[in-house]
Amino acid sequence: MTPENWRYTRIENHHDEVLNLFGASDGERAVVTAITSNANWYALTTRRLVGVSYDGPFDIPAHLMTDCTFGDNPKGYDNVTLSVATISQSGVATATFEFETGKAWMAPENYVSWWIRKFPILDVFKFAPATR
Repeated sequence: MTPENWRYTRIENHHDEVLNLFGASDGERAVVTAITSNANWYALTTRRLVGVSYDGPFDIPAHLMTDCTFGDNPKGYDNVTLSVATISQSGVATATFEFETGKAWMAPENYVSWWIRKFPILDVFKFAPATR
C-alpha cells in the first residue's frame, strides 16, 4: 500500500491539525486522517466520521452509515489524484468529502466498508447463555 507515498491521507502519524480540530471523545482514536485543502479535511475515528467539506461540516456516527460511494474514479486512473465520496445514513441527508485516489483510497474505503458490512454482523456473534 506504500502509505509513506500518499500525499494527503494518513493511517499513522496523523495530521496534528486534524487531531486538534475534530475534538475526540474519551477513548476515541483517529484511524484515517486527510487534508486535501483548507476547505476539506476529515478524520475517520473509532466512533465517527468527522470533518469539513466544501458542503460544510459533518459528524456522522460510524455505526449509522448505510452507504458510501467513492466517486467515479477512486483508483486514480489517468493521474486523477482527488475525488469526492458521498456518505449516507438512514433518515439524514448525505455528507460528502474529498479523498485521495489511488492506493490511498483503500484507507477510507476499508474503514467505511467495515462499518457498513462487518459491524452489523457482530450482533450475531454475541453470546448470551440462558441462565439456569
